[in-house]
Amino acid sequence: MHKNNTPLLTIEHLSISYDQGKTQILNDINFSVHAGEILSIIGINGSGKSTLLKTIAGIIRPNSGTIMRNYSRLAYVPQKIHLDRSMPMTVREFIRIYHEHVDEEKIQTYLARFQAHSLSEKNITQLSGGELQKILIISALLQEPELMLLDEPTAGIDMIGEEIFYEMIQEVREFFPSLSIILVSHNIHLVYKYSNNVLCLHENNLCCHGTPLEVASNSVIRSVFGDYTVPYVHHPHDSHNHSATC
Repeated sequence: MHKNNTPLLTIEHLSISYDQGKTQILNDINFSVHAGEILSIIGINGSGKSTLLKTIAGIIRPNSGTIMRNYSRLAYVPQKIHLDRSMPMTVREFIRIYHEHVDEEKIQTYLARFQAHSLSEKNITQLSGGELQKILIISALLQEPELMLLDEPTAGIDMIGEEIFYEMIQEVREFFPSLSIILVSHNIHLVYKYSNNVLCLHENNLCCHGTPLEVASNSVIRSVFGDYTVPYVHHPHDSHNHSATC
């Protein structure tokens, strides 16, 4: 177990490239994440957000750098999952595939806790984008992770659905206060509203890392995203605020 003052995850000088170094994806990335922190990764398309998340998950190996993991259980929810629509499968059966040995009562408790009990017998392929995302997160939580990675969890969900998703993340934080979450998002407005810290990637480099207010004041952020980046709500995280590194 990690101590309260020890980062759950520390990344130092991480670089990733393809084609024998000809295509640089990430260059000299440095940051850390503490227990209970919600870190959002933002940036334009192609800046390496999903690559960074997959590297943390161990799916992609970095060319150089160090990843120090001070946790034992990680859950990764990818941007897309492929479901065979010709095969009838209920939500409960879908969860069972990944949690064969989990007690049924625990599964039902988690579904009820996040207002998804009514979805239990619904066909998994008939869920809305928001409902499916909720089930994927519940399935991830059943692993009792210390760190959860969410790759663009609101992709394909309308604005109302996005707000509902972030409200669920707040519920997750209430039930699991020590769980750390790293998520990739394009909705800067909601990112600033619900994140403790924000990491922005730009042109394969770490542009800025800090609290929403710190990141919003960065000149590069403003040039890329415009004044829309100014947060209207900020929830500081007293135990592990960072100074913006820009």
